[in-house]
Formats: sequence, structure tokens, C-alpha cells
Amino acid sequence: MKKSKSIIRHSWNAISGMVVLFLSLWMSGPGIGEANTQTYRLYFLILFILWVIGFLLQFKKRYRVIGIVITILLVMYYLVIFL
Repeated sequence: MKKSKSIIRHSWNAISGMVVLFLSLWMSGPGIGEANTQTYRLYFLILFILWVIGFLLQFKKRYRVIGIVITILLVMYYLVIFL
């Protein structure tokens, strides 16, 4: 039972990490504006940094639930924006 939970958690971290990183990079890009200057919105990368913090919290047994909640909230945030 413990091994299956570990596999599910690691799979979740891999998939959610790729989704959050891809969408953070995509949303921080220059966009499709008609201006000649390209503006990069680096504040979207803060969400990926927050995901990394949630990922690292999962390694401490005491903070594992908080880390999982942080990663789920960030993926849900991007899914709501994307859809």
C-alpha cells in the first residue's frame, strides 16, 4: 500500500511539474501583441517557484500534506485559466 501511494505521488509530481512549468513559461512569454517591444511577464514564473516549494515540502513527512495541496492548487489554477 505504501509503495503504491509513493508511485502515485511521484507520478503526480512529474505530470503536475511539467504542466506548471510549461504553462508558466508560456504565460510569461511576450504574447501576441502588436507592439514592437516584447514584454516578458516574469511574475508567472513565481507560480512555478511556488510549485517547487510545494514539491520540496513533500519530502518532510510533517509537511507532506501542505506540499500536496500547494501542487494541486497550482495545477487547478492553471487549468481554470486555460479552460
